[in-house]
Amino acid sequence: MFEMFQNYNEPAQQHQGAGPSNQTFVLSVSGSSIVPDKINTALIGKICNSINNLYSEGYKFALSVGGGKTCRDYASAVKALGSNRFLQDLIGIEITRANAMLVINALDRAFPVVLSDLLRAREIIDAGKIPVYGGIIPGYTTDAVAAVLAEHLNATFINITNVDGIYNLDPRISRSAKLIPKMSHEKLLAVIMRSAGESAEPGQNVVLDIPCALLLKRSKIRTFVLNAEDTANLEAAVRGQEFKGTIVESADAENDVPEEL
Repeated sequence: MFEMFQNYNEPAQQHQGAGPSNQTFVLSVSGSSIVPDKINTALIGKICNSINNLYSEGYKFALSVGGGKTCRDYASAVKALGSNRFLQDLIGIEITRANAMLVINALDRAFPVVLSDLLRAREIIDAGKIPVYGGIIPGYTTDAVAAVLAEHLNATFINITNVDGIYNLDPRISRSAKLIPKMSHEKLLAVIMRSAGESAEPGQNVVLDIPCALLLKRSKIRTFVLNAEDTANLEAAVRGQEFKGTIVESADAENDVPEEL
């Protein structure tokens, strides 16, 4: 499938973040957070300011930027005009790349153009720049792009989105939803499949999509899911300090990863 790419009732917890400043992070910037209705330039600025601060401390980054509501609006318009899903995805990719340019504009050390070649990420990071990606391949989300980047770079994957982490139910529609503080990759996949109805389509508006989760699982990539609005929390996670969110790890990485939904 990837050949084209080489119920907890626990209270919210504080976690220890990633740690040493030579570590590389792949940040998947959710389109739903930066373009919930219209472009949230203030939030883009906040996120990029945090990345600038962390970069100055020695942390390394690669970014993948989503499309948000603008992307979904264009997909709906193309569908109404009779075009197929392939063309809808192509237009969606262009929207993600436009959003990625906004992010590049707000970063101090960004590589100046939106990238599509995943293999260039390492050389750009080694040259002291931050590679920024949008969508790349029709049918695959920017979260999946970020997961492939994390595999390639042997990096920690961080998804910043419009909720505090991964929940047992959708917190936007269920008052009984509980934040899951820690889970295995297997349980992440189960939660996503239940939420998405086994859909892997871009724009499905779940925290992570199925191809992304499968990529994270196959390489046992350590994953943080955080709220994009709380940039101080993002900085704490990267620095190895306590933070609020969900940690996803291989079931054999930590003995205390819960085994039930």
